[in-house]
Amino acid sequence: MTIGRVVAVCLLSITLGAGLWLFGVASPFAFAFALLVPVVALLWACRADNDSAPLEPPTPYRGVGARQDISRLAWALRSTQGQVGDTARNRVRTLASHRLERIGLHLDEPADEPAIVAAIGERAFAVVAPTSLKRCDRTDVDVALSRLSEPLKKEPQ
Repeated sequence: MTIGRVVAVCLLSITLGAGLWLFGVASPFAFAFALLVPVVALLWACRADNDSAPLEPPTPYRGVGARQDISRLAWALRSTQGQVGDTARNRVRTLASHRLERIGLHLDEPADEPAIVAAIGERAFAVVAPTSLKRCDRTDVDVALSRLSEPLKKEPQ
Protein backbone atom coordinates (compact mmCIF):
# COMPACT_ATOMS: atom_id res chain seq x y z
CA MET A 1 0.00 0.00 0.00
CA THR A 2 1.29 3.44 -0.89
CA ILE A 3 1.45 6.41 1.48
CA GLY A 4 -1.36 8.14 -0.41
CA ARG A 5 -3.68 5.16 0.05
CA VAL A 6 -2.85 4.94 3.76
CA VAL A 7 -3.65 8.65 4.19
CA ALA A 8 -6.89 8.26 2.21
CA VAL A 9 -7.98 5.28 4.31
CA CYS A 10 -7.23 7.17 7.55
CA LEU A 11 -9.16 10.25 6.38
CA LEU A 12 -12.11 8.11 5.30
CA SER A 13 -12.09 6.30 8.63
CA ILE A 14 -12.01 9.54 10.63
CA THR A 15 -14.73 11.10 8.45
CA LEU A 16 -16.98 8.04 8.80
CA GLY A 17 -16.52 7.88 12.58
CA ALA A 18 -17.10 11.62 13.03
CA GLY A 19 -20.12 11.56 10.72
CA LEU A 20 -21.75 8.72 12.65
CA TRP A 21 -21.03 10.45 15.96
CA LEU A 22 -22.54 13.72 14.65
CA PHE A 23 -25.72 11.86 13.60
CA GLY A 24 -26.16 10.71 17.18
CA VAL A 25 -24.65 7.25 17.17
CA ALA A 26 -22.93 6.27 20.43
CA SER A 27 -19.25 7.13 20.35
CA PRO A 28 -17.92 3.55 21.02
CA PHE A 29 -20.04 2.21 18.16
CA ALA A 30 -18.98 5.05 15.83
CA PHE A 31 -15.31 4.40 16.69
CA ALA A 32 -15.66 0.63 16.14
CA PHE A 33 -17.50 1.14 12.85
CA ALA A 34 -14.82 3.59 11.71
CA LEU A 35 -12.16 0.94 12.36
CA LEU A 36 -13.81 -1.31 9.78
CA VAL A 37 -12.49 0.91 6.97
CA PRO A 38 -8.77 0.30 7.65
CA VAL A 39 -9.43 -3.39 8.32
CA VAL A 40 -11.19 -3.82 4.97
CA ALA A 41 -8.46 -1.80 3.22
CA LEU A 42 -5.75 -3.94 4.79
CA LEU A 43 -7.49 -7.17 3.81
CA TRP A 44 -7.95 -5.85 0.27
CA ALA A 45 -4.25 -4.98 0.03
CA CYS A 46 -3.24 -8.43 1.26
CA ARG A 47 -5.50 -10.12 -1.29
CA ALA A 48 -4.18 -8.01 -4.16
CA ASP A 49 -0.53 -8.81 -3.32
CA ASN A 50 -1.11 -12.56 -3.24
CA ASP A 51 -2.78 -12.83 -6.65
CA SER A 52 0.52 -13.17 -8.51
CA ALA A 53 1.92 -15.89 -6.22
CA PRO A 54 1.42 -19.50 -7.32
CA LEU A 55 -0.81 -21.68 -5.17
CA GLU A 56 1.57 -24.66 -5.11
CA PRO A 57 5.35 -24.73 -4.78
CA PRO A 58 7.24 -25.46 -7.99
CA THR A 59 7.97 -29.09 -8.75
CA PRO A 60 11.49 -30.02 -7.70
CA TYR A 61 14.04 -31.09 -10.27
CA ARG A 62 13.88 -34.88 -10.64
CA GLY A 63 16.71 -35.48 -13.10
CA VAL A 64 19.76 -37.64 -12.62
CA GLY A 65 21.76 -36.51 -9.62
CA ALA A 66 18.88 -34.67 -7.97
CA ARG A 67 18.38 -34.97 -4.24
CA GLN A 68 15.53 -37.46 -4.59
CA ASP A 69 17.50 -39.51 -7.12
CA ILE A 70 19.83 -40.90 -4.46
CA SER A 71 16.95 -41.61 -2.09
CA ARG A 72 14.96 -43.45 -4.76
CA LEU A 73 18.02 -45.50 -5.71
CA ALA A 74 18.63 -46.42 -2.06
CA TRP A 75 15.03 -47.58 -1.68
CA ALA A 76 15.26 -49.51 -4.93
CA LEU A 77 18.35 -51.33 -3.66
CA ARG A 78 16.56 -52.34 -0.46
CA SER A 79 16.45 -56.09 -0.73
CA THR A 80 13.52 -58.27 0.17
CA GLN A 81 14.53 -61.82 0.99
CA GLY A 82 18.01 -61.10 -0.39
CA GLN A 83 16.80 -60.05 -3.85
CA VAL A 84 16.44 -56.56 -5.27
CA GLY A 85 13.52 -55.39 -7.39
CA ASP A 86 13.29 -54.55 -11.04
CA THR A 87 13.73 -50.83 -10.41
CA ALA A 88 17.25 -51.32 -9.07
CA ARG A 89 18.09 -53.74 -11.84
CA ASN A 90 16.90 -51.28 -14.49
CA ARG A 91 18.95 -48.48 -12.93
CA VAL A 92 22.08 -50.65 -12.91
CA ARG A 93 21.35 -51.75 -16.49
CA THR A 94 21.06 -48.10 -17.58
CA LEU A 95 24.34 -47.30 -15.86
CA ALA A 96 26.02 -50.29 -17.50
CA SER A 97 24.69 -49.34 -20.91
CA HIS A 98 26.05 -45.82 -20.51
CA ARG A 99 29.46 -46.99 -19.27
CA LEU A 100 29.79 -49.67 -21.97
CA GLU A 101 28.86 -47.28 -24.77
CA ARG A 102 31.90 -45.19 -23.82
CA ILE A 103 34.15 -48.05 -24.93
CA GLY A 104 32.05 -48.93 -27.98
CA LEU A 105 30.05 -51.87 -26.60
CA HIS A 106 26.26 -52.15 -26.61
CA LEU A 107 24.19 -54.33 -24.28
CA ASP A 108 21.58 -54.90 -26.98
CA GLU A 109 24.10 -56.31 -29.47
CA PRO A 110 24.56 -60.10 -29.12
CA ALA A 111 27.90 -59.84 -30.94
CA ASP A 112 29.29 -57.62 -28.14
CA GLU A 113 28.36 -60.11 -25.41
CA PRO A 114 31.79 -61.83 -25.13
CA ALA A 115 33.57 -58.47 -24.98
CA ILE A 116 31.16 -57.22 -22.30
CA VAL A 117 31.72 -60.37 -20.22
CA ALA A 118 35.47 -59.84 -20.57
CA ALA A 119 35.14 -56.20 -19.51
CA ILE A 120 32.83 -56.54 -16.49
CA GLY A 121 32.78 -60.25 -15.66
CA GLU A 122 30.19 -63.04 -15.73
CA ARG A 123 28.50 -62.16 -12.46
CA ALA A 124 28.05 -58.49 -13.35
CA PHE A 125 26.85 -59.39 -16.85
CA ALA A 126 24.19 -61.66 -15.36
CA VAL A 127 22.73 -58.60 -13.62
CA VAL A 128 22.78 -56.23 -16.60
CA ALA A 129 22.05 -58.68 -19.44
CA PRO A 130 18.89 -57.62 -21.30
CA THR A 131 17.84 -61.27 -21.73
CA SER A 132 18.09 -62.12 -18.02
CA LEU A 133 14.69 -62.45 -16.37
CA LYS A 134 15.47 -63.86 -12.92
CA ARG A 135 15.67 -61.57 -9.94
CA CYS A 136 19.20 -60.94 -8.79
CA ASP A 137 20.72 -60.92 -5.34
CA ARG A 138 21.88 -57.76 -3.62
CA THR A 139 25.45 -59.07 -3.61
CA ASP A 140 25.30 -59.50 -7.40
CA VAL A 141 24.14 -55.90 -7.78
CA ASP A 142 26.98 -54.76 -5.51
CA VAL A 143 29.48 -56.69 -7.65
CA ALA A 144 28.03 -55.17 -10.83
CA LEU A 145 28.19 -51.66 -9.41
CA SER A 146 31.78 -52.09 -8.24
CA ARG A 147 32.84 -53.51 -11.63
CA LEU A 148 31.10 -50.67 -13.46
CA SER A 149 32.77 -48.06 -11.25
CA GLU A 150 36.21 -49.26 -12.34
CA PRO A 151 37.70 -47.96 -15.59
CA LEU A 152 36.49 -50.24 -18.40
CA LYS A 153 38.67 -51.38 -21.27
CA LYS A 154 37.62 -53.19 -24.37
CA GLU A 155 39.57 -56.43 -24.78
CA PRO A 156 40.97 -56.98 -28.27
CA GLN A 157 39.34 -59.89 -30.07
